[in-house]
Amino acid sequence: MSIKLHKECKKRLIQKIAEQLPSITVRNKLFIDPKSALLFQLAESVPPERGKIKEELEKYISENPVSNFLYEYLSEKLYENQKYDSEVSETKLVDLDGYQDPVKIAHRLINALESLPWEYMLTIKFENEFSKLFSKNFSEYKLSDSLKIISPDDNFSKTFPLKSGVEARDRFVSGSSLLDILQTLDILQTPEWDKNAAYLQITTKGFIGPYGVTRPLDDAISTLKKFCGLGIALRLFGVNYRYKNTPFRAKFLIHQKDGESWVIKHLYELDSSISETLVDLIIPSLNGKLDTQSEKVNWIKYILPSIKTVFSNPEKAKRILLGAQWLFDSYCGRNELLSFIQVIIVLEILLGGVKTNSHGIGLGKLLGNRCAYLIGSNDEQRKELIEDFEKSYDIRSKIVHQGRNWLSLHERALFSKLQWMCCRVIQEEVKLLEKNLKNDA
Repeated sequence: MSIKLHKECKKRLIQKIAEQLPSITVRNKLFIDPKSALLFQLAESVPPERGKIKEELEKYISENPVSNFLYEYLSEKLYENQKYDSEVSETKLVDLDGYQDPVKIAHRLINALESLPWEYMLTIKFENEFSKLFSKNFSEYKLSDSLKIISPDDNFSKTFPLKSGVEARDRFVSGSSLLDILQTLDILQTPEWDKNAAYLQITTKGFIGPYGVTRPLDDAISTLKKFCGLGIALRLFGVNYRYKNTPFRAKFLIHQKDGESWVIKHLYELDSSISETLVDLIIPSLNGKLDTQSEKVNWIKYILPSIKTVFSNPEKAKRILLGAQWLFDSYCGRNELLSFIQVIIVLEILLGGVKTNSHGIGLGKLLGNRCAYLIGSNDEQRKELIEDFEKSYDIRSKIVHQGRNWLSLHERALFSKLQWMCCRVIQEEVKLLEKNLKNDA
């Protein structure tokens, strides 16, 4: 159901936007000047500060929904319909063809806003061993109503075409450089889906623009991290850091629903730390238990149902999913201090719900006890886990409150054990979820 603004609210929004449009500056007839776009912030005071409309706008767009939508939507239209002009450094938006009437443009913008949410499909390719094995042995695996792994076939290629017929958009999706796009050189490649690979597909609703600053895209990135983090925790994936000769950037291909069809809209590159970790994911050998391809395929078949259980029950598995996201983050990048804090946060998320008590038992000790009795197999191991947890919490406090430049060798070893503890806790939480769901059935 689309957003329905109150009549008076819509009227005031159109008036406020029409007042600001003549001051919006465009560079080279193509790019909105971000500084002038700050004027759109003046329209943020018009929608209600609370209630259903406020919640919908924040869910579908962002905390600054009106200004973010106007900037991204206008940027997309300019990019696709105007021609780059190197001789015109700056011009006013209202001096461009089709934008001379501020009131008419304001009406068009608010009508587009009211038509939200729009439906999107975000697709990202796995560049690893899992991708190859999945494509050879599976066609599709549905993890939830909005998440699935799929290996493209001819029907998939027809359903999700990689060309839209919009020249500027197709050049960008094809991987052409910005200079090629601006000069409209006739070197357009023909993009194709890789039928020998696996892709993760995420369905979402709201608004996604060319710069990717809205919440639906943020949520999709979080979903990707949750899947990979859960895969690491359940030992579907291991992480094998490798040197790359050239930088690698993973990409979301973003389609928008148009009637009964899907149209390619954007290509969004993930940051390098996420991208490099994605390509470093491997299927672990599990101490020689998964040496052959058939053993690895059987392992994939064994683990995917547990991942499906988690994603199919998002409310009951909320802590598991959030913990998995932070666990994946701890593997990204090379900031060891940040990663150390992230694994502690994973354990706080999963083991939380306790407070320090009047007897002076600290949070670290309480969480350590909970962790030890959840994953420890005997008294000796529980004692060791409690001690390690307390040491880790002490290091966490020093990093946060005193500042640190690096971790010692001992602390790095402790960090590795913390990641193992996070994985073990998630494993036990998933088992408990599966048991509870079975009992409720």
